[in-house]
Parts: sequence; C-alpha cells; structure tokens
Amino acid sequence: MNNSSIARFTEIFTTRLQVLARLLDVSEAQLRDKGRDPQALLTARLADDMVPFPHQIVYCCNQPNQFAAWCVDAAWSQTDPATLDFAGLKSHLGETLRYLAESAGKTEDRVLEREKRIELGGGRYLTLPGALFVDDWLLPNFYFHLVTAYDILRHEGVQIGKADYMAHLAGRVRTAKAS
Repeated sequence: MNNSSIARFTEIFTTRLQVLARLLDVSEAQLRDKGRDPQALLTARLADDMVPFPHQIVYCCNQPNQFAAWCVDAAWSQTDPATLDFAGLKSHLGETLRYLAESAGKTEDRVLEREKRIELGGGRYLTLPGALFVDDWLLPNFYFHLVTAYDILRHEGVQIGKADYMAHLAGRVRTAKAS
C-alpha cells in the first residue's frame, strides 16, 4: 500500500463506498424477500425536513467525486438524485468508485498544498488548504450521508448492523489462538 495521504484518502472513500454498495445489495435482496419493492426506498427519510434516501446516496458519492476531480484539477459534475431509480443509485455508486480509482489514484500528495474554495451560497465561501478540505469538509460530509443512508435502511426494516457498517475491517479480524 502506498503511504501517501492521497492514497489513504482514496482508500477510505473506496472501502466505505464498497460497504455502501454491499448495503444496497443486501437491502434489495431483503426487501424483495419480504415482497417489498426496493423502489420504496426512493421516498424514505428519517424526518420530514430531511432529504430522502437517493439524496443521501448521491451526496455521499459527491464527496469522493469532488475529491477525485480536485486531485486532477477538473470540474465535477453533479447528479440530480431525483433522476435515479434504485438501480441508478447502484450504478452511480459504481461510477463514483471508477472515477475515484482513475483520477485520485494518479495524484501525488503535493496537491494537498493547493487551496480549495467552497461556495456556500448567498455570496459566502470558505477557503481551505487541501488537507483541511479533505479532513474538515469532505470526510465529515461523506460520513454524515453514509450514516444517514445506513440509518434509513435500518428504519425501513433492513436487517443490518454495526458489523455491516464496519465491514471494511473484516479482512483485519483475527482469531486468538487458544492457550
């Protein structure tokens, strides 16, 4: 494994998106087994003032997409969550993983020295050095939408738990030898 910061951020985004992709697969299978259409998730939300499930998936993908585009100094295109069905959400996740691998995988850490301007609306903006852009903007937003998507799935009766959410660590689990 490359010890660069860019490689580490790429690994974090990649492994957690892989977990999210698995959660979508598990959810689809469980809902179908219960005679429910996974399309029902398209309107699911935790509270009336929150955006629904498709937005959580797309917004979760926005962070690694922004990261990858920023790494190669390119514009990133936003996807309208309202245009995606359940299969489209899964496809969007796959496209995000591919773009991340293609773009950020070729980037050196010196990109973290660049500043990033973030438009906040209403004429307001935030300027952060690259490392803070990732640590204080992208990762918190990424985890917020990842956890919210997980919570919506739980709220909708999908049988998943913390082990499913933490599946990125599965390859590191060991069994102690009996003494």
